[in-house]
Amino acid sequence: MSEELHPPEVITSFYLIRHGHTEPVEHGRLYNDPAVELTEKGIKQAHLIADWLSKQDAECLLSSCAIRVVSTAKIVSERLKLETEVIPDLNEWDVGDWEGSSYLEVKKTKPDEYFHWVSDPIENAPPKGESIRDLYIRTVSVLDKMIASHPGKKIALISHAGVIRAIIAHALGMPLNNFWRINIPAGSVSRVDFSPNYATVHFLAHIP
Repeated sequence: MSEELHPPEVITSFYLIRHGHTEPVEHGRLYNDPAVELTEKGIKQAHLIADWLSKQDAECLLSSCAIRVVSTAKIVSERLKLETEVIPDLNEWDVGDWEGSSYLEVKKTKPDEYFHWVSDPIENAPPKGESIRDLYIRTVSVLDKMIASHPGKKIALISHAGVIRAIIAHALGMPLNNFWRINIPAGSVSRVDFSPNYATVHFLAHIP
């Protein structure tokens, strides 16, 4: 009998899906607004994601509670015949008073707030919002709960760019100041596997 290099571990797989296109995405606006809806382009992206996922044997479907995510999940749910579990802690980075503004608009109209934030965009938060560190802690906490609740499953997780960046940063064990270097386009899929002792990033930002 040959000796195993490593003992077998339970592997939980995540297909990390950013919701489809929205108008604020088109115009580069900061937003957490749960009422923002998908555009026609976003609906088409959701159908393409659903078709692609139908070949991946996903067993669970999780989403945040934002309408743009729930709408994407509804299309996927109908294609995969899976019930959607809505998890509020999968919601996007809370940008507080900067909601609906672009970075340039914040820089022009609230320069003191902007330059304070950019001096440390991981630890500093927009007024009445959360820092990227806060988002990361929230995301890793809910990630641990999802793994514990669905061990060994293939999970389609539909959420937001910030949440997906946080999961990838955690999987890679990378310093959080690299957070903004990860590009997660609308309508994209990334895959990450977790087991008790390791994580593997298989691919990032695939557009079906």
